[in-house]
Amino acid sequence: MTRVRHVLGAMTGTSIDGIDLALVRIEGRGLAMRATLVAHHAAGLGSLADRLRAAAEQRPMTAGEFAALMLDFGSFHADEARAFLDGARLPRPDLASIHGQTVFHRPPASWQLVNAHPVARALGCDVVFDLRGNDLAHGGQGAPLTPLADWVLFRSDAPRAVVNLGGFANVTLLPQDAPDAPRVVDAIRGFDVCACNQLLDAAARAVLGASFDAGGAAAARGTRDPDAEASLIARLTDGGEARSLGTGDECLGWLHDARGRLRPDDLLASAAAAIGSVIGRAIRAHGASDALLAGGGTRHQPLAESIARAATCPVRSCGDAGIPPEAREAAGWAVLGALAQDGIPVALPAVTGRPEARPTTPIDGTWIHVRADHAGP
Repeated sequence: MTRVRHVLGAMTGTSIDGIDLALVRIEGRGLAMRATLVAHHAAGLGSLADRLRAAAEQRPMTAGEFAALMLDFGSFHADEARAFLDGARLPRPDLASIHGQTVFHRPPASWQLVNAHPVARALGCDVVFDLRGNDLAHGGQGAPLTPLADWVLFRSDAPRAVVNLGGFANVTLLPQDAPDAPRVVDAIRGFDVCACNQLLDAAARAVLGASFDAGGAAAARGTRDPDAEASLIARLTDGGEARSLGTGDECLGWLHDARGRLRPDDLLASAAAAIGSVIGRAIRAHGASDALLAGGGTRHQPLAESIARAATCPVRSCGDAGIPPEAREAAGWAVLGALAQDGIPVALPAVTGRPEARPTTPIDGTWIHVRADHAGP
């Protein structure tokens, strides 16, 4: 009989604009598993956003302030998860997989801040977090981790790119599906591309006084400036693909320079065009037959149009493949948690740059195990 699990995935990205939760139904084990999205939910971070952003921007905090932030953030996860599951009358999860908030990433040092114990207490199930740590300890970049989850969720009979338009853009390159799963998985590639919503949102805050440019409406009204666009492309491509991005790659120097000479709408149009061009060129360079867009940037129409112009292949939302763009990362984190539970290394050496094919430490993540007789709130 096929084993069925319900796994809750929780993601807060580098944009620090909200939490995404997804409940995923997992059938089977390991690389043979099939994953189906049951439901997803998004919520704002409230007053936590400013505190998390302060940590990510390396503003000084006391140990007590960090401890309180971690606890409050974990309690927030627990409250949102309970409200999501109870409100929609969803099955109780067998596992919760928590990303945490990236407040520092300079391999081998990285911190996805969260106190996961309130989640284990609230849901009464095992919880896994810190999925990057094992890869970092064995010489990898710890990112991106989503490519293996993308293969589980989006594998196809033709080569495909899955593009996450989050705080930073990253691309997963999926080979054509085949019966020999381990060999196919070895051919998966993925890489961070450039700053995305991190820069677009910073620009919106600077020139619009808004937290983001909703739907890219202001950018759509603007006129692209060729010099500003070329300058940003040069900054975004400095360093190529062989890097993992976390905090601090926002190209804020470009924003400062452009703000002094461009109208707000023109600045936003130029930024979207440059970012989209860099992402589209990365897709084209690797010969994908189509590309699926995911993440909050999917709703930014000028950005999506710029990607499609440069990619020269069909570009569509990952919602067409069954996972809404806003749910992809949380659903993927649920899949990674299930893979880790099954003993599958979730970081791919060819993606993260880890020199060892298999880490000597076999366990991915930090685990909170809840005994059956202590399950439940």
